[in-house]
Amino acid sequence: MRKYCLSERLPFALTLSLLLAGCQPTDQDLPFALAPGESVNAQIGPSGGTVTLPPSFSLDVPQGALTSAVGVAVSQLLSEAFPSSAGLAVPGTAYDLQPVGTALGAPARVEIKVAPGALGEGDAVVMSVGVLQSDGSVRTYNGTFDATNGVLTEEIDVLGPVAAVITADAIAVTAGLPDALPGGSFPLPPSPVGPAPAPGDGVLFEANCSPDARQCFSSGLIRIWADEVVRRRIGNELFLVSPSVEASLDFVSYDANGIPTELVGSISVDGDLRARFNSSVNSYTLDEGVTTGVGTEPAPTGLQVSGNIMVISETTNSSTGSIDFNEELEFGITGIGTSEMLVVRLEAEVEFGNADGSEEIGLIIAHVRLRR
Repeated sequence: MRKYCLSERLPFALTLSLLLAGCQPTDQDLPFALAPGESVNAQIGPSGGTVTLPPSFSLDVPQGALTSAVGVAVSQLLSEAFPSSAGLAVPGTAYDLQPVGTALGAPARVEIKVAPGALGEGDAVVMSVGVLQSDGSVRTYNGTFDATNGVLTEEIDVLGPVAAVITADAIAVTAGLPDALPGGSFPLPPSPVGPAPAPGDGVLFEANCSPDARQCFSSGLIRIWADEVVRRRIGNELFLVSPSVEASLDFVSYDANGIPTELVGSISVDGDLRARFNSSVNSYTLDEGVTTGVGTEPAPTGLQVSGNIMVISETTNSSTGSIDFNEELEFGITGIGTSEMLVVRLEAEVEFGNADGSEEIGLIIAHVRLRR
């Protein structure tokens, strides 16, 4: 187990990293109101500019985001429903932002006012900024929300119809820590020569989910826990929003007793960790993974199994390229119908600095469920 500071990287045991998002919630309302349905146009060039639809919408385009002058127009969508494939649009927050599909060389800051009473209980923590793409899909972006003035703030890198959306794919982070995984016997690979498995036959476990395909929330492929220290320091109301999981672990060699001795594969997890602290909702980016062996592509590496612990000889952090030796992973294997499920425990110690120079340690645990 390794320790990481909150202001730097917070990887799990399989080096999942947690990076503090840079944007901060706004502390002031948007300008005065215009008539309902009125549109605003602005010519914005390489020097940047702002287009505002008072009192509920503002877009600030920075210098260098555009290479030539573009006519940017914004109007509130009053009768046309905003596409909801990424989640449920918050009433009164949908805006037509043109020209659709215009890519920005630097992120533009968008602010959307959310009316009092438009949010249900817990909605603020899982609220994102959704942008309709030119292909009809909806892309969501992290958001910070200040419940005091009701303004959702985020940076977007492409123009298109925009709205505050309650993200459909959100996993609640459980308080406390989970019980230890039970370990278990690995299923034997098919072998043409009696009961002893033949090296190289392999037993493959996989897990895949994402907001654009099979959603992680409905699949149950990942669960997250946070201890009291983490919840007290970054927020008691925590969600993992729009997560993606790609995991493939192939146990390619076994000994004569049916215990795996070699492994090849990778695990990657990304998403937004949302935390509500007092009146503010802040967002953290989780985007990291590892592969077996040395290098960017998975390579076979040695494996030792003892009780409920797998010891992987070599793993590579796919983000930093760092190599770890004898990585220990807690696991559990259970039967699912006529097959099996492998659960792997990922964990991180999180260091929080205090004003007196001391540190407080918190713990985050993730369980990823792979099926054969």
